[in-house]
Amino acid sequence: MTVLVALDSFKGSLSAREASEALAKGIRSERPDEKVIVLPVADGGDGLIDCLKDDLLADGWQVKTVLVSGPYGQNVEVPYLAKGDCAVIEMATCCGLTLVPKEQRRVIFASSYGLGEVIRDAYLNGARQIHIGLGGSATNDLGLGCMQALGVKFFDADGKPITDHISANDFSKIARLDTNDFSDRFKDISVWAVCDVNNPLLGPTGATAVFGPQKGVQGDDLSRMQSGMAWAATILTEHFLKDFSQSISSGAAGGMGAALMWFFNAKRLKGIDAVLDMIGFDAILKQSDYVLTGEGSFDDQSLSGKAPSGVLDRASRNNKPTFLVVGSLRITIDRCKELGFANAYDLLSRSSGLTDSLQKAKELLTQIGRQWAKTYL
Repeated sequence: MTVLVALDSFKGSLSAREASEALAKGIRSERPDEKVIVLPVADGGDGLIDCLKDDLLADGWQVKTVLVSGPYGQNVEVPYLAKGDCAVIEMATCCGLTLVPKEQRRVIFASSYGLGEVIRDAYLNGARQIHIGLGGSATNDLGLGCMQALGVKFFDADGKPITDHISANDFSKIARLDTNDFSDRFKDISVWAVCDVNNPLLGPTGATAVFGPQKGVQGDDLSRMQSGMAWAATILTEHFLKDFSQSISSGAAGGMGAALMWFFNAKRLKGIDAVLDMIGFDAILKQSDYVLTGEGSFDDQSLSGKAPSGVLDRASRNNKPTFLVVGSLRITIDRCKELGFANAYDLLSRSSGLTDSLQKAKELLTQIGRQWAKTYL
């Protein structure tokens, strides 16, 4: 029998690779003669580079690094993947929440300037086809910091240039923009936005309303960011004569999805499908008899665009029994089976609480691997 283990990261605990290896360890310890293939996955957000690295390096890609500005101006060394005129960039590596301790976060002052610096470095190294993984960002600046780093100039009502790294705090200052230098330099570039959310930029399901509170935004900052983003979106709509504020995924990564559409006419890729295609998932799936997939938490949101649902979809089409392994299961096992999973396992029910399950995640995943192997192999 061949078992395919394809987990996404368990946020706050384990990377996709660490989680997959821990589960595989349990299966191998119980059934050492069976073949277990470890293939970490990601939905386009944090962990994208780590997920793709091994497979793409084997195919001639290189890891390049560049020193850029983090979300609050701190220096951050950022890896990205490159081959020929192609590059893969992960926004979370330069603008991610994990770069800033929770108690120090103030999203209204966070800038995506560093992502622009990574894009510029990739361009200078020959990249003309760039995939950008959106997700896990600490920013809500509508991607304007990123565009500023790429040569877009922003001016206030007095015609003075805004020179500080733009953040959501600067929205109300913006009166117009100049894209001439940007357009001249980057006219030959194609960009794909790789993401797992469908939210628009504005409104009750938009970037600020939904994801702001998840990033710790509250009170006056939240209302200022909502009104400010609406104002900035109006400026961009008038400049480009196109309105992406209600487009699918325009609210991804604090509005970066919309920025890539406005400035690059970017195409949207469903994160998990893009990743599975890049790592050659379908070919490996055909060799497998069983599939185990999962992530840190599984709930109603996971049914659309998240890694486990993407893996399940492809496995089901190939009649491969698929099992769900998660940190916290927020729907019933019966509901999981209705969705198509053969069975479901979670770490939280095997521990004394959330903190315990996070601390013992590797150990608990290995236990589940042993239990699963005893039952099904």
